[in-house]
Amino acid sequence: MASIHPKQKKRIIYLLSSICILIFLTPQESIGKKNIDNQISTLRGNSNITSDANASLYASLQGATTAIKDTTVSVSEKKENQSEGKSELKFSRPQNEINRIVLWLVGDNNVLEFRHHMIDFGNNNLPLFLRKFYIRLVERTYTFPIIILFLLFIIGLVLNVSAVLLFMYFTNKRKNHKERYINIYRNSYEEVLRSYLFGDIEWDLALLKLKKLKKTLNRKILTEVLLTFKENLRGEMDSQIPQIFIKLGLEKDSLKLTKSVLYHRRIEGLKALTNLDPENAKEIIPNYLNDKHFLVRTEAQVSYVRLHPEDPFEFLKTLTNPFPRWTQLSAFYIFRLHQVPVPAFVDYLESEIPTVRNFSLRMIIFFQQLENASAIYRQLDSPLEMTRFLSIRAINDLRLYEGKSIIKKMFQSETGNNKLEIIKAIKNIGNNEDFDFLESIIRSDSVSLKTEACRSLYYVNNEGRERLNVLNQNSDLKIDQFLTHVTDPRN
Repeated sequence: MASIHPKQKKRIIYLLSSICILIFLTPQESIGKKNIDNQISTLRGNSNITSDANASLYASLQGATTAIKDTTVSVSEKKENQSEGKSELKFSRPQNEINRIVLWLVGDNNVLEFRHHMIDFGNNNLPLFLRKFYIRLVERTYTFPIIILFLLFIIGLVLNVSAVLLFMYFTNKRKNHKERYINIYRNSYEEVLRSYLFGDIEWDLALLKLKKLKKTLNRKILTEVLLTFKENLRGEMDSQIPQIFIKLGLEKDSLKLTKSVLYHRRIEGLKALTNLDPENAKEIIPNYLNDKHFLVRTEAQVSYVRLHPEDPFEFLKTLTNPFPRWTQLSAFYIFRLHQVPVPAFVDYLESEIPTVRNFSLRMIIFFQQLENASAIYRQLDSPLEMTRFLSIRAINDLRLYEGKSIIKKMFQSETGNNKLEIIKAIKNIGNNEDFDFLESIIRSDSVSLKTEACRSLYYVNNEGRERLNVLNQNSDLKIDQFLTHVTDPRN
C-alpha cells in the first residue's frame, strides 16, 4: 500500500468500507454481487490507478465476493433453521409447559419407568407386525401433552359412570313400575277369584271383573294366583281351581311355554300343567324326562312321580341321563308328601345307570324290603365303591346274615370306608365265629379300624367283652384308650 498515491489510497479505503456496509445491509447474494461487479468495472475504467494496485484491489474484491456467497448461504440457512425452530418452539412451548407441570406432579422417574415398562411389554408379548405400531403409539403418547390423556381418561370415566347410573335409574324405575302393576292386578285377581270360590259371585260376573285377560303378563299373574290357591286350598275349592284354569284357556299358554328354548320357561309350563291340568301334563311329561337341561329333567321326573301313583318310579327304566341326588331327594319328598304306594325297588337294581342303582339300594334300606336279598348280594361285585358301600349297609340294616361271609371275604380288598362299614355290620350280624376276624384287625390295622373293631367286639355279646378285656391285658396292644372311647355313652 506504500506505493499507492494517498488519494488513491483514500479511494480504496472508501470502496472497502462501502463493501462492508453492503455485506451487512444486503443479505441477498445477487445484490451484493452486483454492487461488487459495478465497483470492479469502475476501478477497471479508472486510468489513474496503477496496474499493481488494480490487481491487488481486484483480488480483494474477488475474496469479498466469495465471502458474500458463503455469508448469504449461511444467513439463509440460519434464517430457515430459525424459522423452523420458532415454529417448533411455538408448537411445543405450551406442550412442554404442560408436560413439565405433569412431570413435576407425577415425577420424572415414575413416568420414564412406566414408559420403559410399556415398551418392554410390547417387545416381550406382541408379535413383530404389531410391535412397531405399538412402540410408535407409546412414543407419540409421550410426545403430546400427558395432561390431555388424563383429561380424556377422566372424561371417559365420568361418561361411563353417568351411563351406568342412568341405566340403573331407568331399570330400577321400570322394575318398580312393573312390581306395582303386578301387585295391583294380583290383589284384584285374588279378590275376584276368592269371591267366586266362596260363592259370593257367579262366574259371568267374575269373568267381567277379571280385566286385561288378553295381555300376556296378566295371564301369567292369573296363573300364579291359581297356583297359590291350589297349594293352600283343599276340599271342593281344590277341584274348582283347575276348572278355572281350563275355562280361561290358560293351559294353552302353559303348553306354549313347554316348547320354549329357554329352560326356565319350560319349567314354568310343566309346573303349571302338573298342578292345574294333570291330563295334559301326563301326555307331555315323558318328552322331558331326558331333557338336555338338568332342572327341566328334575321338574319332569318329580311331576311323573306325582301324576303316576300306580307306578311312580317307572320312568327310571327309561332314563338315559344320571339320576342326581337333588332329583332323588325331590322325588322322594313328593313321594312321601302325596303318600304314593311304595313300589318294589328291586326292579331298578339292574339299571345301567349307577345313580339309579344307588337310589334303589337306599329305598330298599329305607322301606326294609327284605325280599331283595339276592339282588343286593349281586351288587357287591360292582366296580363302583358307592354301590358296594350301600350294599354292605343294606346287609347290615336289613340283618342279612347270609351276607356276612361274603363281606368278610372282600374285607382286605376294600377301601377304607367300606372296611369300616363291614366292621359295623359284624357288630349287628356277627357272633363268636367272628372274634378272630375282629382281633386280627385290632392287632394290625389303622386307628379308626381298631376303634370300630373294639366297638363291634364289645357289643357282639358278653363273650366278646371278655375277649376284649383279655386283649387289654396285653401291654403291647395298648387298647385301653379304645375301650374308654367305645364304652363312653357320648360316643
